[in-house]
Amino acid sequence: MPFNAKFELVKHAFESGRPSQAYLIKGAPRGIGMDLTIRILQYLYCTSTTNKPCNACDACRRVQEKTQVDITWIYPEKKSRVISVKSIRENLISVISKSSLQGGWKAGVIVGADRLNIESSNAFLKTLEEPPQKTIFLLLTEAPQQLLPTIISRCQKIDLDQIRELDEPWRSRVLETLSFDLYKTPIERLSMANNLYSVLTDIRQHVTTLVKEEDEFNEKIDESPDVFDAKVSARYREYRNDFIMILLRWVRDLLILCSGGSDKIVFNQAYLTVLKSRAANLKLNQANYNIKAIEELERHLNDRNMPEESTLAYAIDRIQHGIV
Repeated sequence: MPFNAKFELVKHAFESGRPSQAYLIKGAPRGIGMDLTIRILQYLYCTSTTNKPCNACDACRRVQEKTQVDITWIYPEKKSRVISVKSIRENLISVISKSSLQGGWKAGVIVGADRLNIESSNAFLKTLEEPPQKTIFLLLTEAPQQLLPTIISRCQKIDLDQIRELDEPWRSRVLETLSFDLYKTPIERLSMANNLYSVLTDIRQHVTTLVKEEDEFNEKIDESPDVFDAKVSARYREYRNDFIMILLRWVRDLLILCSGGSDKIVFNQAYLTVLKSRAANLKLNQANYNIKAIEELERHLNDRNMPEESTLAYAIDRIQHGIV
């Protein structure tokens, strides 16, 4: 199930008035697990009247910056790398038991929940069994099996390990670039390639920051630059493969429509009108060629380690976009 679908399940639970009191999110606490946590919290606190979370209002910004006053963040202590009973009692329970400062939801986020020891687990369990009204707990961990079974049983589990979909805002940026209709000439297609390459550049910067934060979280700040660079490269390659998958799904949608396939099996349903317009201007052999162009792009980047910017520009120029 894609990342957005996981979020939509939680969103639907709140909209129907049946949210879980706690969600156990299995995924990197400094990666996809944190991304889903932020999305859920932004939905709860977003002030937009439509399209929540808007990711633009002050409330969404405060959630992203972790300064929202009704959200309590709990982390393992730096030296012991555990979450102590004192931290749970003084920094979580005592805060979460008070009234919301803004009159809405209160949230407690435990980052690295597998670092709870027996004492802190039992202290948290008591609150989890009888949580205050309009309170939600989000537990982030890559090792949920290390939590007390009684805690796990009181949480709705969300497993993010198998998700492979490019995160926002990059996914939307790629699709908006692909759907833009002013890419008829070679120079305009070069502009398209530049826009897509800028997405990859931003992703690499994000991954570098992410790996640095994870190393600090796991107290691996003294590792060699070569080890750090290898971690960044490995993580970045995962993101880049997700990026390529968006391109591949786009041209596959064009092939489906060009060959008379059903609208219902088109992956990018939100762009169905654009895709149908483009497919109407493509021949079947052109749509098939597009698939080969993207697959070749993937081989050039992953197997031959060719320069991203020029390789991407070459691929985009070869693709038949169906723009007339």
